[in-house]
Amino acid sequence: MCLRPASKKVTKKTNWLTQPVSSIKNLISNSYILDRRRIKKKLKSARYKNFEVRLAKNFKDIDAAQNLRYKVFYEELKAKPTIKNILYEKDFDELDPFCDHLLVIDHNKKSKLESIVGTYRLIRRPMTQIHGKFYTEGEFDIKNILKTKGEILELGRSCVSKDYRDKPVIKLLWKAISAYMDHYKIKILFGCASFPGINYKKYKEHLSFLYHYHLAPNVIRPKALQSNYVNMKLVQKKDIDVSKVFKTLPPLLKGYLRLGAKVGEGAFIDKQFNTIDICIILKSDSLKKRYVNLHKKNQKDSKIIFLKKFLKRKKK
Repeated sequence: MCLRPASKKVTKKTNWLTQPVSSIKNLISNSYILDRRRIKKKLKSARYKNFEVRLAKNFKDIDAAQNLRYKVFYEELKAKPTIKNILYEKDFDELDPFCDHLLVIDHNKKSKLESIVGTYRLIRRPMTQIHGKFYTEGEFDIKNILKTKGEILELGRSCVSKDYRDKPVIKLLWKAISAYMDHYKIKILFGCASFPGINYKKYKEHLSFLYHYHLAPNVIRPKALQSNYVNMKLVQKKDIDVSKVFKTLPPLLKGYLRLGAKVGEGAFIDKQFNTIDICIILKSDSLKKRYVNLHKKNQKDSKIIFLKKFLKRKKK
């Protein structure tokens, strides 16, 4: 959960790095404020009809995103909540204060909590210097990705409100992610995509399809940790009905593959979230090429968001 800053006057940010931290709350609050100050200098939003897409500006924004995540992950998809999750009706972890949170807001909704209808959590390498790791490292060995020179980006906690999945929310999120990647010169994007439930035998054709047709090159390939490892090579390549399997993939995973994503070796059973997780890897060059091609036919639609409308250009 996102903790709000202490009411007392905040010390100068130059002192935060040298003064001892008296509590976890102070650490979270200070590091979050430090990052938000940088973001506010460059942040812009983009509008499409009644929707706005932007990064979270404050704790209230993140609270609303965490509330949406709770509704989708715990109430709808039956993840196993902790007592704190139930008490606050939020999905949260220790990484939230160190991340950028991408939001889609429906301005036809008056309530702050209800107005956030889509969200994605973005973690760049510098953000892990405070906390120490990416979320994906709890499920996959990503040392090959970490060796990549330049900026890398982890995507996670993706969800859209149930009533908005037939609206352009996902498209708005991906337009903004593309702008974000361009702004920070992201080389590789990665994260987890999931199958619902933990019965991997139900998805043996799907997992085998990913293994045979979309396995990442060795040089960047992550591998599921042995604790909850599932072998993905369960069906021979010749026995897979490619068209049928692709159509029945989870929408998020299907979207990643359309953008040119590859997958890691092995799946990971996440018992808390009641999912079978796949590690996806996407090079920025592939994303740019595929995303432009997907929207070439409809030029008007492809102009919903421009980079200049989402993030201010860096000052030279």
